[in-house]
Amino acid sequence: MRWSDQEFALYLRRRAQELTRHVPDARADPGAAVLAEAGLLEHIRALARRHGYLVYHTHDARRSEAGFPDLVLCRPPSAHGPGRLLFLECKTSTGQVTAEQATWLSVLAQVPGVVARVVRPQDLGAIEGWLQGEGA
Repeated sequence: MRWSDQEFALYLRRRAQELTRHVPDARADPGAAVLAEAGLLEHIRALARRHGYLVYHTHDARRSEAGFPDLVLCRPPSAHGPGRLLFLECKTSTGQVTAEQATWLSVLAQVPGVVARVVRPQDLGAIEGWLQGEGA
């Protein structure tokens, strides 16, 4: 099945509403934080692909460097704008950044043209703008 741009935009809008409406309370249910973060990550992956980004996510980070961001999004330069490279760390609305994550994000953000930041469910409205090159 192939969706039209309008159908896909409607799907993403509904999914964003679901993610923000049903953000679980990680204090009451520790497993809920994992589900909320995974939902956010999947939503961003879909948005990024829709905007022409290559998307990378390490599914099993146990053998990776501690603190490396959850997502790497890369879009080459095109007629639509300059290339972009984003490193995103997905967190629940109350999730804490570890010292290792903070170090990675800080160092990556110092590289010219690289966007490195923490994203949370409440950022969903801004994320699509970032993917289009509107700030970050």
